[in-house]
Amino acid sequence: MSKPGTPEEEDDYLTMTFEEPDKNTKKETLTEKKRRLAREAEERSRPKSKAQLAEEERAKREAALNNPDVDKTSKGFKMMAALGYKPGAALGKDLSSTSDSAQDTRLREPIGIEMKEDRGGIGADAEKKRRFREEVEKKSESEKRQKVDADEFRVRQQQEREEKRQEGQFYGAMKVAERLEEEDLNGEGTKRTPTSRPLSSYNVLWRGLVKQRLLKERERRMRYDMDQSLSRLPTYDDPDEEKVDQIALSRKAQVEEVDFELDQEDKELEEFEGLEPQQKLEKIVHFMRDHWHYCFWCKFRYPDAEMEGCPGATEEDHD
Repeated sequence: MSKPGTPEEEDDYLTMTFEEPDKNTKKETLTEKKRRLAREAEERSRPKSKAQLAEEERAKREAALNNPDVDKTSKGFKMMAALGYKPGAALGKDLSSTSDSAQDTRLREPIGIEMKEDRGGIGADAEKKRRFREEVEKKSESEKRQKVDADEFRVRQQQEREEKRQEGQFYGAMKVAERLEEEDLNGEGTKRTPTSRPLSSYNVLWRGLVKQRLLKERERRMRYDMDQSLSRLPTYDDPDEEKVDQIALSRKAQVEEVDFELDQEDKELEEFEGLEPQQKLEKIVHFMRDHWHYCFWCKFRYPDAEMEGCPGATEEDHD
């Protein structure tokens, strides 16, 4: 009731507005509500995967690290507040008054943390870096060694080819020296004939060639004797047989002496054959120049020791 003397306030129903219901909004039925609640309950009861839990933990951690403010309700804040800490102030002792620098270097925010994602122990990263450096250094050394080995291989291959070429030249020089010696003994233009002279009488420069030929001759005679022993008696003797055939059949004492000498030790020949191919070639080439005035590179025997027209004693001089 209103007090007497005051006009009674009347409600103005003409100016009142009423919100019309949204026609696009569909009212949820009881069945749909039950299904929605069941679906939400199922999602809440479903266990989360490790990836989802890790992602939620990471999001919480990032949110906490990005917030510099300390939670005032936490036990840590209460302990620091009891020791005189105030929100926004720095931590630690103020050293600006005792140092030359007036700048306050104390911490104003908690020390940042870095989460370890892998399962390696403390110091594993440093160990990985050390192993990586060792692998890089080992790979670098291996590449250098391969390069050096390749260079050494090419040099060694070239040296072997050169030694093989010089061996062939030395073999040819021995044949020339033997021919020149036979010309001095039997006259120029004569052919080499089998001889029974001792092996030690040959010069050591071409004695190896003679020994090699005699060894082949002995092997041929041994095969021949074996074949003949199957077809005729050992006591068979043909008076009309030529001397060359008699030597080939090894029925002469001279042949037996040569065979015996082939099995003897020849230190002089072994020492000479132990030299490098270039040294052996130089020795026999100089011997032919001094003894017969013959230039192995010119393939010519000069009439006197002056050897006029010869460029020199080495192969390079004749290039």
